[in-house]
Amino acid sequence: MDWQLISHYILGIVTLPVSIYTVKCVVENFGTLFDEDLTIKDRNLLKQFAFFVLLPMVVLFHEIGHALAARYFGATVTAFHWSIFWGEVVIDGKLTPFQHYVIALAGNLFQLATCVFALGLALIETSPALVALSVYFYIFNGLACLIGYPLLSLTAWNDDFAMIYGQPNLQIATITGIVHLLLIALFLFTFFSTTGRLWFVKKTRPAWYKEFSKVLARAQQENDAINYLSVAWQYYFVGLDRLCEKTLDKVQELDSQLMDVWLLRGYIHQSKGRFESAILCFKEITDSECSDKVIMARAWMACGHCQAQQVENSRAAKPDWHEVLKSYKQASFTDSSLADPHYYLGVTLIKAELLKDAEAELLLCQNNQRAGKEALTWLDPMLGSMVQQEINAIRNLSRGKQ
Repeated sequence: MDWQLISHYILGIVTLPVSIYTVKCVVENFGTLFDEDLTIKDRNLLKQFAFFVLLPMVVLFHEIGHALAARYFGATVTAFHWSIFWGEVVIDGKLTPFQHYVIALAGNLFQLATCVFALGLALIETSPALVALSVYFYIFNGLACLIGYPLLSLTAWNDDFAMIYGQPNLQIATITGIVHLLLIALFLFTFFSTTGRLWFVKKTRPAWYKEFSKVLARAQQENDAINYLSVAWQYYFVGLDRLCEKTLDKVQELDSQLMDVWLLRGYIHQSKGRFESAILCFKEITDSECSDKVIMARAWMACGHCQAQQVENSRAAKPDWHEVLKSYKQASFTDSSLADPHYYLGVTLIKAELLKDAEAELLLCQNNQRAGKEALTWLDPMLGSMVQQEINAIRNLSRGKQ
């Protein structure tokens, strides 16, 4: 009994419900999935579809490639296996080492052809969802075909790549290896390059690209720091951090005193989990003589956010929220018209188990919301709708301690 074969089929049976569920989700969400607004939820579903539905189909094509090549050389296909992420073709016949090489290569060439097809479709397609699906499929398929499967095969020294690189003609093996490395380099370039990422965002976020084009045209026409700062923010919104940093360099060349640059630089570092360097960027504002109270308060709050994340990441038995509270208090002192610092103070005081102080801060936000002309201003209006929820949480905690 072939236990390895059985284990592959068991894995396929376990994975099959995920594939079926993914197809069901795509069918149910087809209308919203293929509209012009490609949300994060849509992107995640498309990635899931590319991985659990399209990639298994490629495995089938891969095995068909082996079978067709074997038949071409007159060999007999005695068994054909396919199970989601795995397949195997068993052949019988007298074959030369070169014919074994071609048969082993054929399946991978079939798979590589689907990569090229997906990339070509992404280039000509206009639907954001189809472009995204094609690119996700290209990435997953390319990683499997050019990197993942070759590494597994060569490490175990069996299956396709053991035959491809282990065949006796060293010249053919060398040429194959060079072409393989060039294809990997090309694939990695399309995956990591700034140009490729910008192209992908343009194709999958047409509304963003329309607004971005206007902002960029205005910046190029005016050639001033403020407009180029707007361009940098546009890049940041879609995760194009390298282009954002490059644009911020230009902003500083045009106006070295513009403090907003440091706020955005800090946000970039913060989004990557580099909290110390992010805080240093925010300190460029808080330690300056900046006259803009709003940006100064935003910098203090950003410091507090980074420090809070550091405290949470430390997983200390008794977390020290002192520096976090200090930053949020500085934000509230810097611009007393803002409600946001009081909200963050309240939430942090809950974590520090200072419930009375937390409730006082949150009630300050809520009461000032109802105080007409004296109402505090929200930089993030969403926080205002969450105040009562936090107050209720405090009261539940207080009752639990009684």
